[in-house]
Amino acid sequence: MTRRSENHGFPSLRSEVEALFSDVLGFGRAAASARSPSLDLLEELDGYVVELDVPGVSLKDLSIAVAGRHLTLSGRREIVNDISAARIRVRERWSGAFSRRIELPGPVDERRMTVTLNEGILRIVLPRRKAQP
Repeated sequence: MTRRSENHGFPSLRSEVEALFSDVLGFGRAAASARSPSLDLLEELDGYVVELDVPGVSLKDLSIAVAGRHLTLSGRREIVNDISAARIRVRERWSGAFSRRIELPGPVDERRMTVTLNEGILRIVLPRRKAQP
């Protein structure tokens, strides 16, 4: 006996409700990426450059670690508002902890890594590890 789908190619009500709660309550992939800073990974002749959007975050609130070919960035962004007399009508900015981990295309010399933060852009320069004879 062959069972026919009753949804005729349309998403089921259950999957629609799950997607709604996932996005609204912050359970889904879209919500997770919305609470993680965007980044770019660039490859240059002598290494890699990672640029991360972290407006409102200071260097003291960031942790940067390299382990093998993995770069882990974590930190905390706090938005302080005095909302005692105001009602929030729209809130799109997020606050709280974040963490990003990316695999680098090749080995790097973490001892020569440089980190700068300018106008909300974190720039990490990771020189390639020199081949040992």
